[in-house]
Amino acid sequence: MAASAARHVGAKLLGEVEEESLEELLNSLQVNITGGPSSIRPEIPIPALANIAARYHKATQSAPPPVLSVSGRYLPLLYHLVSTLIAEPHNYTVVVVDAESLFDVTRLLSPDRSHHHSNNSYPAQLPDLRHVHVYRPARGQDQIKAAVAAAGEWMLYGAHGSRAREWWGTVVIGGGSGTGGSAGAKGDVNAGWKGWLRVEREEVPGFPTGVSVEEALRDRDKRQEAVDSAGWVAGSRVGAYVWKDG
Repeated sequence: MAASAARHVGAKLLGEVEEESLEELLNSLQVNITGGPSSIRPEIPIPALANIAARYHKATQSAPPPVLSVSGRYLPLLYHLVSTLIAEPHNYTVVVVDAESLFDVTRLLSPDRSHHHSNNSYPAQLPDLRHVHVYRPARGQDQIKAAVAAAGEWMLYGAHGSRAREWWGTVVIGGGSGTGGSAGAKGDVNAGWKGWLRVEREEVPGFPTGVSVEEALRDRDKRQEAVDSAGWVAGSRVGAYVWKDG
């Protein structure tokens, strides 16, 4: 190969290496800025849900808080998340600012508490419930924001019974979306009428086309069992997360 040709090939290869390296660097910086799975804070200890949050914030060029903005039938997802946070092996403490007076701490426990399941959607045990601090302010953005601030001060400096645990963050129910300036009280998770992650019951297929009344009546018990055992779906533009009540 002639010297001039060799220089040309070498320069071409060097240009390709430099271009690829720069692109990788920009992608890496973008993930770090917009929140990849390892940079989203506070960390969600449910990998599939954490992945959806990371993908959403990257796609929208946004950053927490809130890490999740939940709408629809959001309470089951909140119970699932908070129960996971306060249970072993995570053992966090969590603040819930509930302007709708809807949050029921007993729902953090599994419906079947006869024995502990490691894959249970609600792994918290009775002693864990003391590490969920629930505040119920009056409705109104000013009152909710004041409650969020006061709860934060109390968790950091107050003489409460959860000081031996790490404070994961605050869940705000009924405080607006919290996504954009002064749109609402910003928790680490916001739940209300508007949010990018919408929770609904898992769909159960209907009876097949052409089924007779007699067949429908005969199979109604099986269908009711399917309805009762249906899980929940938290859906978004970047993916969906499914879990069961049990």
